[in-house]
Amino acid sequence: LVRACIELRKLVPEKRDRLRLVLIGGGPLRQVCEELIRAAGIEGQCWLTGSRDDVPQLLRWLDLFVLPSLAEGISNTILEAMATGLPVVATRVGGNAELVIDGETGRLVPAADPVAMAKALAEYVTMPAMMPAHGAAGRARVASEFSMAKMVQGYLGVYNSLCRQG
Repeated sequence: LVRACIELRKLVPEKRDRLRLVLIGGGPLRQVCEELIRAAGIEGQCWLTGSRDDVPQLLRWLDLFVLPSLAEGISNTILEAMATGLPVVATRVGGNAELVIDGETGRLVPAADPVAMAKALAEYVTMPAMMPAHGAAGRARVASEFSMAKMVQGYLGVYNSLCRQG
């Protein structure tokens, strides 16, 4: 993601002063991220929050959610971001493609491809009206397809079909 943000600054040089990166969480790559940020000279535009207990509040401050996973199951973080009305840029791995509808609720890009991710981010930067449109579509998708009621309904359907077979 840091590499994609550095590339994004090249793609939209006229907007580079307005771009911000917030990395929520921690992990073994933090030092690498800090070094990349420092080398690019964008320390003042980046916030590496570390581990946080107020992620829902932080999500409300963002315009866009990005998940650059190399591997993923069904990502609760994508669902949480979509539930807050954020468009999502995610890598096309694991269950991400089951959650994000490319071009409708966000964008899907190949894993480990910072240039492709930067191009997807540039679409939102250069066409900002896409953000609320994709965010609203994502929120509606979470409400209709991934709510607790929908999950319970799905489980009951499975259990009822098994009971009929037994």
